[in-house]
Amino acid sequence: MEKTGKILAIFLLVFLFFVIFIAGVVNTIHKHSLDRGYLRTETQKPFRGAVMAQDGLILASSQRTYSLAFDGRNAANPKLIAQTLSLYLPQNESEITQLLERESRVFLARDLTITEAKNLAHLSRELDRKGAFRSFVQNGATIRYALEITPNEIDTRVYPYGELAQPILGFVQKTSGAGQMGVERFYEPQLTPAHSGRLRAQRDAGGNLIYNDDLELTKPQHGLNAHLTIDPKLQARLETIATDAKASNDAAEVIIGIMDSRTGKIAALATSNRYDAKLITNETLANTKMNAVQYAFEPGSVMKPFILALLLDDGQIGQFDLVRGFNGKFKIGTETITDVTGREWFSAEDVIVFSSNIGIAQLALHLSAYKIFDGLSSFGFSRVSGVDLPYESAGTIPTLTKYRTDIYRATTGYGYGLSVTFVQLLKAYNVFNNNGKIVTPRLLQRLIGSGAPPIAAGETRRVIGESTAEKMLAILRKTVEKGSAKEALVAGVFTAGKTGTAHIASAGGYKNDYHNSFFGFANDDAHRYTIGVLVVDPKRLHFASRTAAPIFADTVKLLVSLNLLNASLTKGD
Repeated sequence: MEKTGKILAIFLLVFLFFVIFIAGVVNTIHKHSLDRGYLRTETQKPFRGAVMAQDGLILASSQRTYSLAFDGRNAANPKLIAQTLSLYLPQNESEITQLLERESRVFLARDLTITEAKNLAHLSRELDRKGAFRSFVQNGATIRYALEITPNEIDTRVYPYGELAQPILGFVQKTSGAGQMGVERFYEPQLTPAHSGRLRAQRDAGGNLIYNDDLELTKPQHGLNAHLTIDPKLQARLETIATDAKASNDAAEVIIGIMDSRTGKIAALATSNRYDAKLITNETLANTKMNAVQYAFEPGSVMKPFILALLLDDGQIGQFDLVRGFNGKFKIGTETITDVTGREWFSAEDVIVFSSNIGIAQLALHLSAYKIFDGLSSFGFSRVSGVDLPYESAGTIPTLTKYRTDIYRATTGYGYGLSVTFVQLLKAYNVFNNNGKIVTPRLLQRLIGSGAPPIAAGETRRVIGESTAEKMLAILRKTVEKGSAKEALVAGVFTAGKTGTAHIASAGGYKNDYHNSFFGFANDDAHRYTIGVLVVDPKRLHFASRTAAPIFADTVKLLVSLNLLNASLTKGD
């Protein structure tokens, strides 16, 4: 019994010594790792903000991509490596073999998704297990790499719906990741990430985080998300209408825009000339321009309502006052103005309804140089509209000095001698459908993300009196019911507006080519839309009543089909 006790005591002493020894070793290893400052810093890269449609559909986002590299000198079994990689990469076995034969580090792929990168990392371990890799000596150092998978410095910008909403969205430069056109460019400061995240902490010998006072964590500040006003279903269908209209009219381009008249929110802004941001070629490079704001043109007869509105608002003339038509020919100085319909008299409103150049020229002469210059400026002409798209043209109107000459005031009346953009006209026409007030067109609904600022209110001011706006709306309604824009009439919907046909200016004169346009409105009890159509250089027909007005009607019917307008008017409303 005494002997057994001694043996037990000796066993306990040995066990205690063993425990103390193991604890000491662990403590020494742990202390050694801390004493050496076994700290590890990881950078967490932030993402560029996404761009989304009105319903939350993601139109543009950033995706982390990875590159695959390998040094052929590490290939112990090049055939196995090439055969296996050819199942995962675009290159065939022969092409991969040629790359592996180079005695240097080569890139096998540069745009791998995270899923592809994970699969290749697993593949690398399997190949290593099968002895596919080996070491080599360089400058006295032994080097051994498997497949190298590393994140790219610049994330890939993804536009999942191809040409949808291009060129509104714009694109980012692959080498810098910076926005180059469209919303990507305009909201570059907001979409760009503020800073990277950073994790710095001590690690134990196994590389595990030690949660002590030395732990430093800074979260990445991602770019803000831009939530647009664009309705994606409406945008997609409108792009189809624009594309079909370009083909049927053999035109250079067709642009269609729809804006909420009360708020200025752009529901859709479509062009026939789009592009895929992933595949910009020499043929599609011109389509990256947003011609709705960058292309300035002489507008033609769509300018006529602004002249009459200025006169009505100033009380210089009534809408039923008579204006001479001179049977279709009227001379100002050495210039002769002609009308297609040779009438002797018009009422002032019928000058608009039947689009008389002679009538509007005479009305324009009632305005002083200052009145016409200041009046057109108040409608937003010769200044940028303020829409949130880059590189916007301001257009031009004649100077105050030129407006002291009769011919400049007269030709401005029917849309020659000045230049405007599509969005400028959309903004100006909107005054008639918004009780005489101007609003700024806008594409951004709000910014989303940490520290996102509120959206600054755009311009809102009165241009003409409410009663003047009501009169102009009635006159433009009569224009589609009885006048030159009957093709824009849609059963059950209040439509109104004006056509415009103008020669395209060239050096030293005018070409026998045309801009056709229609700007007007579609309203019901709950909705008020301002809609614009521009057909650039149609080759089959060149009258806006036959080109732009039917496109307007198709646009209104589309709004009805998507339940964005209620076709409830009865005849006579």
